[in-house]
Amino acid sequence: MDSYYETKKLYKHYLPTVLSFDEFKSVKTDDGAMSFHMCDGITRQTIDIIEDRRLDRLIKYFYYYDYKARNRVKFIIIDMYSPYVSLIKKMFPNASIIIDKFHLTLLISSSLNKTRINIMKYDRKFKRYWRLILKSRQDLGISKWKRFTCFDSLMTDADVVNYLINLNNELKETYLIYQDLLYALRNKNHNLLKATLNNHKLNISSYMKTSIKTLLEFLSFIKNTFENNYHNGFIEGNNNFIKIIKRIACGFISFRRFKARIIIYKGLLKNKKIANA
Repeated sequence: MDSYYETKKLYKHYLPTVLSFDEFKSVKTDDGAMSFHMCDGITRQTIDIIEDRRLDRLIKYFYYYDYKARNRVKFIIIDMYSPYVSLIKKMFPNASIIIDKFHLTLLISSSLNKTRINIMKYDRKFKRYWRLILKSRQDLGISKWKRFTCFDSLMTDADVVNYLINLNNELKETYLIYQDLLYALRNKNHNLLKATLNNHKLNISSYMKTSIKTLLEFLSFIKNTFENNYHNGFIEGNNNFIKIIKRIACGFISFRRFKARIIIYKGLLKNKKIANA
């Protein structure tokens, strides 16, 4: 495994114009709990993996890249991890931040789902039909009548959802603003998103209030998300690939060997002996 590592280069001179940042759980000895994963946003290829994703470690790492390389980066796609924003502002002067759209949807859907779980004990229908509650209104069936478990009469998907949200006022208000936010995200309507965030009702759940506060904090970056088609879907796929390697090996003790195996599988390293032959 060690034969695949070339001599460490302290100064790096190239970065692509589009970068994707994400993180994954690597080894138990990792002090930062999560490791940092960087990919090329165009080729979708892994560039490097850093053991610790904490801000001070990442700043130190990117200082190994010269200013010209960092200055070349135009877009960086991230989730809503605040230290990444600080890192980008400090190390990438020309880069615009793009928030991955999947994480935006995940944020508000998780808030609605936690609200549902809080009241689930009052009626088991909330547990059985949770997927319908999280669905976009546009995707709910309104014309196909069928029999649902726990209901006596024929109903549509929309009828089931209307029945459930009307059982609890907090859930109803949270559901309505969730649908408005989901509509704005799906249609890339920044003005509608901003208006919805600033005019929400006070009797929504605390989970959704926290999510709205987060979205307002990242609102200017979300505009970049709507104006560009870049996303982090492929880096999530790369992370799943890494998790499979880890699971097959039943975990790794050494991060260095773990990283070497990942990069070898990705075809990014060649054996030094073969390369020099």
